[in-house]
Amino acid sequence: MSDTTAKKVYDYDAERVRDRLVDVFRKRRGEATTADLIALTGLPKVQVETEVKAVSDEYGARLRVTESGEILYSFPSGMRSRYRGLGPSLRRGWKAFKKGAAAVASFLFKIWIVVMLVGYFLLFVALALLAMLASVAVSVSGGSKDRDDRRSGGGLGGLWLTTNIIDTIIRVWFYSELFRDPADRAYARERRRQKRPLYKAIFSFVFGDGDPDSGWDELEKKAVVAFLQANKGVVTLPEFMAITGLPPLEAEARINRYLYEFEGSPEVSEGGTIYYSFPSLLRSRDKVDRTFGFSIPTKRIAAFSANPKKANVWFCALNGANFLFGSYFLASALSPHSLLSVLYSGQYAGKIMMVRGWEGFYYFTHQLFGKLAGVADPSLFLGLVLGAVPLAFSILFFAIPAIRSRRLAARNERARFENLRRVAYRAVLDGPQSVRPEAIPVADDAARPRDSRAAERVVTELAAWAGADPSADGSYAFTEIARGKAEAAKVRAAVDSSAYDLGRAVFDSHA
Repeated sequence: MSDTTAKKVYDYDAERVRDRLVDVFRKRRGEATTADLIALTGLPKVQVETEVKAVSDEYGARLRVTESGEILYSFPSGMRSRYRGLGPSLRRGWKAFKKGAAAVASFLFKIWIVVMLVGYFLLFVALALLAMLASVAVSVSGGSKDRDDRRSGGGLGGLWLTTNIIDTIIRVWFYSELFRDPADRAYARERRRQKRPLYKAIFSFVFGDGDPDSGWDELEKKAVVAFLQANKGVVTLPEFMAITGLPPLEAEARINRYLYEFEGSPEVSEGGTIYYSFPSLLRSRDKVDRTFGFSIPTKRIAAFSANPKKANVWFCALNGANFLFGSYFLASALSPHSLLSVLYSGQYAGKIMMVRGWEGFYYFTHQLFGKLAGVADPSLFLGLVLGAVPLAFSILFFAIPAIRSRRLAARNERARFENLRRVAYRAVLDGPQSVRPEAIPVADDAARPRDSRAAERVVTELAAWAGADPSADGSYAFTEIARGKAEAAKVRAAVDSSAYDLGRAVFDSHA
């Protein structure tokens, strides 16, 4: 009979137990002890102690200690679930939809960018070369006067422009310089093998290379677990804050998640200090200390692009060329006093004229597309397809990296501030009796925000939470944190590590 009863105690509906605990918290206006929960629900102690951790995480509990040393679960923000209900469901659905839509849109947009950037550039260059060759041919047939004009810079710039444009295309597309000395070509080919493809380099310039801390949650958990295993499964909230870099209120909410995921429990020391115990993490075969002397993980500063600076300059040059060509065609198509109005009027109508300079380029393109499309006046086509579209794209191509650069700067500033919190909290833990904000040692640039008073803000925030007042010399004495540190040392000293040794194997399935 006792075996059946014991089985029922541990074999229960977790959702049902959590719902009953939530009802009690609501009736008690968000405050109750474990004894209150047992008395008001009639549930076994093991079920209450197990599921109150999940309720604390879901509803964001804060822990308080009464004068008798009992832990009081408190929900000052009310019993609003972070995971269930219409609001959280809609937020999760909207987040999933945005993530999927963003992935599809990003993929299509990236393809469009490569096609537009390279395609339009090659189209404009091809038109320029054809117009130049046509201009040179007409100049040759026009006699010595035209030859003199050609030598003095007529047409679109002469044959030197042809070679330079072709050279530019080859350099950008293949990341190579084919006109180098033969002795350098083998080295250039080896360098090309090591470089990323063109489309990836363009993506890197426009969209960046992702968040370098995308796996931060996993790294943070590993750091916390390593600290617990190296410190007998005990951590205080200031120590947890030093690892995670979270401010006090956020750290209180986050530690609830750790209690739920890693089977921890809040405890109270003899001196009335709350600490968090995770004894199940001590039953490990690997006894290596992975804290590396309480080395705190820090977030990395994200770079604008993984491309070499020269590659980004080339992309800007290509897009700049598209911008100039697009502006030229749009302005020429919209100009009421264009040369075409003269060429298509009176005695010149329908005749082939030799027109030099930039107006000659537009006239040639106009004639070329008129013949191909069979349209007498393709000005609308030139103004839209060769003018407005590439011009809008060029503006967008410059705007996205510019906006991303500003957002990246803000992201890096937040990372630096979080890193500074870790450094400052560690400094407070090392010497809580006297802390001067300006004396906090910051060796890494990744922990130096632009705000010169950032360290003072961090220490002041921590002092307000811990009840520390500034001294006359501007330093802070964190008495409560010092007391908590001493209490945690006593708790750890009382833990018998040998009780968590695995011992020898008594059964082997392959034996």
